[in-house]
Amino acid sequence: MPPGIRPGEIPPFHELGEYRFQELCREIFDTEPGISMCEVYGPRGQSQYGIDLLAHRQNGIEVGQCKCCKSFPVASVKRASEEFFEYWDRWSKENVKRFILFVACDLSKTQQQDEIIVQRKRFKSYGIAYEAWSAAKIRNKLRPNRGIVSTYLTPPDYWVQVICGQVPLTSPWRGQVGVQPSFLPQVATVEDIEGLILQISDEIEQHLESMREAWREGRRGEAVKWVKDLRENKTKWRIISPGVKAKVLRFQATLELNITRNVIRARQLADEAGGLSPHDNDSRLRALIAYYEDGPEAALKLLEGQQDVESLNLKAAFLLELGRLEECQAILNFASGGLESNV
Repeated sequence: MPPGIRPGEIPPFHELGEYRFQELCREIFDTEPGISMCEVYGPRGQSQYGIDLLAHRQNGIEVGQCKCCKSFPVASVKRASEEFFEYWDRWSKENVKRFILFVACDLSKTQQQDEIIVQRKRFKSYGIAYEAWSAAKIRNKLRPNRGIVSTYLTPPDYWVQVICGQVPLTSPWRGQVGVQPSFLPQVATVEDIEGLILQISDEIEQHLESMREAWREGRRGEAVKWVKDLRENKTKWRIISPGVKAKVLRFQATLELNITRNVIRARQLADEAGGLSPHDNDSRLRALIAYYEDGPEAALKLLEGQQDVESLNLKAAFLLELGRLEECQAILNFASGGLESNV
């Protein structure tokens, strides 16, 4: 988003673009009290059954629609509700507790506010709380979340100061755009904070390797629980490095494929990881997704040129399934020649 708004003006969230705005809303939704996890519901091009975001809570779910618009007339407020209730047969069985309409622009006109009241009453008759979050509400939700602001709004230094406010000169967080002082002592220095974040990221990466080993040894429940607990620890999850976070997301995607065969969820996690660390090699994960969607031939195409031992073993498994035994044996012989792992 271009900088340069007057004090008190609403940030032009509509300039983020549809999918970046959606991810911003997902991050905010994920920080809401009582929410254990929020994810985008369905990839591009797939029916989302009237919602964009699905959030889990202890006794049900909450859902959201994201509208990245420069203006949002009354008819659009009505239409957003209709999009949801069109699939009420589906959602009536899921114990939906709250519906949030995220809109990237102003909703202060009396006609818009009157329609929001109408929709609130309509949703209440179904036992669902209805909220419409305008750009002003989204800005207020972002105020304590410097990390989210710096991730999605550029230039980050400008927008963090505009939305979250100036860091006091005496604060050890001065200059730390992407970190929130949610649990660290106020006497810490910048160097202390950076070191602690690095230490936490390193520890999580080491635990991740242990969980990969646990998975290979058949201790699947242990690996699944570790990922679940980490994702639900919002403070820790928010501050770990993007590279480590991407590795955890790809591991979680692999678990989804192996346990639930949920290709949609796996692809969502893979895409999220790619956004955090776009230069990582995720060919094995993409090949596994292709395998469950389109079979071994499609998966093999995504592994072309990969020479690490894990990719070669995966190639061999696909070739074996296709009955191409000689090619399978040749790859296994090559892989046993001392190639290194590329986890």
